[in-house]
Amino acid sequence: MMDFLAVPFGWVLKACYAISNNYVVALLIFSLAMQILLCPFGIIQQRNMVKQAKMRPMEYIIRKKYAGRTDRATQQKMQNEIMELYQKEGYSPLKGCLPMLLQLVIIFPLYQVVIRPLQFIGGIPKHVCASIVTCFENFKNGAGELVYSLPKSAKEVYVSNLLRGMDAGEIDAVLSQVANDKGEVIVSSEQAGEALSYFVNEGGELIDTVIPNVSIFGQNLGEQPFSAFGDFKGLWFLLLIPVINLGLMYLSQFVSKKLNPQPQEQNAAGGAMNSMKIMMWAMPLMTFFFTFTFPAAIGVYWIFRTLLSMLQQFILSKIFKLPKYTDEELRALEKEMKDAKRGQSKRPDIVYNNGEARPYKSLHHIDDDE
Repeated sequence: MMDFLAVPFGWVLKACYAISNNYVVALLIFSLAMQILLCPFGIIQQRNMVKQAKMRPMEYIIRKKYAGRTDRATQQKMQNEIMELYQKEGYSPLKGCLPMLLQLVIIFPLYQVVIRPLQFIGGIPKHVCASIVTCFENFKNGAGELVYSLPKSAKEVYVSNLLRGMDAGEIDAVLSQVANDKGEVIVSSEQAGEALSYFVNEGGELIDTVIPNVSIFGQNLGEQPFSAFGDFKGLWFLLLIPVINLGLMYLSQFVSKKLNPQPQEQNAAGGAMNSMKIMMWAMPLMTFFFTFTFPAAIGVYWIFRTLLSMLQQFILSKIFKLPKYTDEELRALEKEMKDAKRGQSKRPDIVYNNGEARPYKSLHHIDDDE
């Protein structure tokens, strides 16, 4: 299923690479294309936030009514009133969640496109790519030692970079080794010949048009930043990728809060405020972990997407502006609602004295209490 969904995205990335002939630049163009594709979902989210902001005064009054009371029963009652308000105004929080869920569905095939450049950029069939990776994983030197140590994920990215540094004879040597040291066939001779035909022509000359250049400043983007601890001198540059992602993700959430402040942040209790602070760091730290353990190409793609997302959010916040209410306006509305409520509750048998009600007793109503 993922391969089926990844095919159209693969066409886009292949076109991006054909334009730039550079994998990093292709990732940038690809990220821009995906951001444009997902822009309608961003518009839905922004319009949904505008609708929620219009209900801010009413929600503010509800939250203020229960301010300082953190017991579960009170908090549950407050949430019920807020949900009743949402239903009355025809607002659904799920409308904001749907675009995010759709983006998650899209990100999985995108991930496959990014980590499989030989298949989606080079145009090599999937089963041939598998044979090539298997040959590299099992290739041994004359002493019987494994020559290449491939990462657990994004092996195609790593192999693609290795292929660019090899000549036709070296590629032939790797792909022609069809058995391991135990004599077990790992790739049939037919499979090895088919794989070799994509890199070496009949005259024995190298065909490098199917080998994308998956590197930046000489660094293999198929490597995991975590591997820099084993070869800091050669791979230290890759450590910058997860660090940049961490900073950009935190900045993205900070910018989002500034551009689209949520009403519940204004009156959050201590526990709720702590939860918000935790969420501010949870997503950046999760991104840091993934980009630290995934191939560096994923981290580069994530950097571009975060930057473009912030730019889109800034533009949409200017087009679909959130209504803002001052504290004075909120207090005036609160007083107006209280006055209206008092007016609705007045009865002939109640005496109102400075806003306080007390039962009106007379000889005519002496049995009212009973």
